[in-house]
Amino acid sequence: MPHDLRAARAQEPVVRSARTASPVDLPERPRFITDLDVLRARRTLKWQIGPDTPDRICLGVAEMDLYPPEFLRSALVEALGLGETGYGLPEAQEAACGRYLSDHHDAGVAGLRCTTDVLTGLRTLMRSGLAPGTPVIVETPVYGDLFTVVREAGLEPVAVPLLRTGAQWQHDWAALATAARDGARGWIVCQPHNPVGRAWTLPEMSQAIAVCREHDLLLLANEVHIPLGMPGRAMPSAFADGAIHGVRAFGLTSASKAFNVPGLKSATVYGSERSAAALADLPQSLLGRPGSLGAVATVACYGPEGVAWLRTLREELAERVRLVLDELASLPVRVSATAPEATYLVWAEADGEQDARRLAAALDASGIHVLVGESFGGTAFDRCFRINAASHPAVLRTAFARLRAALR
Repeated sequence: MPHDLRAARAQEPVVRSARTASPVDLPERPRFITDLDVLRARRTLKWQIGPDTPDRICLGVAEMDLYPPEFLRSALVEALGLGETGYGLPEAQEAACGRYLSDHHDAGVAGLRCTTDVLTGLRTLMRSGLAPGTPVIVETPVYGDLFTVVREAGLEPVAVPLLRTGAQWQHDWAALATAARDGARGWIVCQPHNPVGRAWTLPEMSQAIAVCREHDLLLLANEVHIPLGMPGRAMPSAFADGAIHGVRAFGLTSASKAFNVPGLKSATVYGSERSAAALADLPQSLLGRPGSLGAVATVACYGPEGVAWLRTLREELAERVRLVLDELASLPVRVSATAPEATYLVWAEADGEQDARRLAAALDASGIHVLVGESFGGTAFDRCFRINAASHPAVLRTAFARLRAALR
């Protein structure tokens, strides 16, 4: 099987659009969808969840409202033309992911394996690396499916809240150490952290590694959003610190969030030197078998055209996030929001119970779907909600205009 899809296909005709002819000088611009009827007709999860109303606006699930970029369409069309709809191309995907992590996130990994998605990879790694019933640290507020996947692995999630100091979120190092002393043997670290958008610095990642070394914790770095740092923001992988190779550690990432391809079911797991043998020995049947189209998409996304497109996308997402923050500040209820350092997700909180009730009623009355705070860690976050800012400005402004009207 070829290690480089592009080299293997050098003699094949390739479809290119004029605007992607020079990926460095003329990067393709992301094409966000403005037509709400087109969005509501989408059959993917984001626009099929929430209020069952014909005028709904869905700003909850972490999908982006855009068309696939031409470089990605071309790669998939080429693969379909060649009949490449069979089993996966793991060597090409693993090599592309390894290069991307090294070039853009300073990661040095000791082995990579393909999996179908980050949650499947996490479940398999926890089942194989921890005894049944073992406590696993999950920092809250956090993507709620992490609690589910820990339980599916036969383990016990232990919630350790992040600390908030002003507008900044921090690890609670004392609480993490206490959880480890009380029996936790695993820790899921999200880089960046969903939903608050915190991008951990290299010193913070190094301290996390030190905690894992001291308490012999299995470090599980969920890096699915790592390509989505705000412009100018450094996004070091947990594997940017060579000390990680002295602890049991795995990382997981995918092109799914940054390039909006979760439906192609393709992700990559990577390990530390201490965990490399365990990763190599995992049966592929437990990690799942990604299809060839997922591998083709991953190689295209991590290539030069994908990196150039991603740069422009991050700039546009930063503008969308600023728009959402401004709109939240203009609402006739008191809402505090965290400006994310990464992702296109905005975590917000109504400042009091009365404002929270008014806001919840207005969201319901206006047919706007967001993700409620309780799904990110329980009732401690019942005044919170998460907004997906990855929509066209016209869609976001329509949603907030409707919300303001409902609050009057």
